[in-house]
Amino acid sequence: MFTITITNNEIQAIEADELVGKIEFEREGSELVILHTYAYQSGRGIGSILMDAAVAYAAEQNLIIRPVCSFAVKYMERRK
Repeated sequence: MFTITITNNEIQAIEADELVGKIEFEREGSELVILHTYAYQSGRGIGSILMDAAVAYAAEQNLIIRPVCSFAVKYMERRK
């Protein structure tokens, strides 16, 4: 089970007090710009869990997601 936290410019996935992944983002006007997605353990869906959190956060804040990193671009393409 992951705990998701959102700080100034990061969304973090924490499991058993260990950082297992994060998204680095910037807010630019009405956009949430996803710069980098890091999953420190592959094959567990951490990147997708982080992107799910980013989508929810953007919706709560009335922001449009602009993916920059390749993982975020592919994730958003699959959501269409």
